[in-house]
Amino acid sequence: MIIEKKIKNYTVFVKKDGEKYIGIFKDFLSYNHQVIKVFRNIEDTKVVLINTDYGKYILKVFSPKVKNTERFFKSLVKGDYYEKLFHQTDRVRREGFAALNDFYLLAEIKTLRYVKTYVMIIEYIEGIELVDMPEISDEVRGKIKQSIYSLHQHGMVSGDPHKGNFILQGNEIRIIDLSGKRPSRQRKAKDRMI
Repeated sequence: MIIEKKIKNYTVFVKKDGEKYIGIFKDFLSYNHQVIKVFRNIEDTKVVLINTDYGKYILKVFSPKVKNTERFFKSLVKGDYYEKLFHQTDRVRREGFAALNDFYLLAEIKTLRYVKTYVMIIEYIEGIELVDMPEISDEVRGKIKQSIYSLHQHGMVSGDPHKGNFILQGNEIRIIDLSGKRPSRQRKAKDRMI
């Protein structure tokens, strides 16, 4: 179950019993967070690994600067992309598919259905990115194929299937940076090309 709250000028979506994520978000708002590593730092997107009282998490802040008029009209017709992804991730994990990284909190500054700024708290997965592996074994390739197949069975697509979006955690493949887009045949075919 997902709960919607208002915190300052943000609309916040959090899973039931997600008070610790509300606390992490409030720490972010008061600049009270410890950054361990910066993954991305460009004008409209900041992605960092943070250390909290509850462990490590990915914090992503996204404030799109281009195509604002197009994004505004698209939001009126299609709704909120990240909110859909948040609900999809929750549904798929409740269905028992745990290969995708969990999405704990989504906070948005929005007008009508148009979102100006997104703040996300996402599961951090310790492991080896496939991009860092000198060679990918047939066993790992089989696990990737099975993970993608299972993801599709649950009505989701990766949307951006490359080696940087798959992590080997122990003996399991985990999928990160998922798409909230509709799982069309074309998108599923693209996913299978990894």
